[in-house]
Amino acid sequence: MTRQCSDLFLDVFDSGCGGCIRTCECGIIHFDGFNEWDWKEGELEALQEKAKKHPGRYVEKDCAIGTLSIDGIEIVYDCTCDLARKYEQFIISYGARLADYLNKRAELLRQNAEIIEVKVE
Repeated sequence: MTRQCSDLFLDVFDSGCGGCIRTCECGIIHFDGFNEWDWKEGELEALQEKAKKHPGRYVEKDCAIGTLSIDGIEIVYDCTCDLARKYEQFIISYGARLADYLNKRAELLRQNAEIIEVKVE
């Protein structure tokens, strides 16, 4: 069973992209074999055959395939690779350090903004 990340994490990092087929960063190919899509002739059947032969590499679902966008990569919702949970756990584990960094970075940006003179003509 896939360990899940929190709903909050899913909401914040949702890519806003979904579709009939997506490849997770881990290489697992997920596809929606239930809903009507504009598949090329034989494309869905080929994916279903691959899912039978390689169940860990091709995963058929009964819904559109949604993804998370994290660090420039796409992670498919509910993928067995568990990457989303690992990213969330990193953020939780280093939350205080990340907050400290962001606060210090924001202060530096404020200081730099005060130095910049903007002329309005």
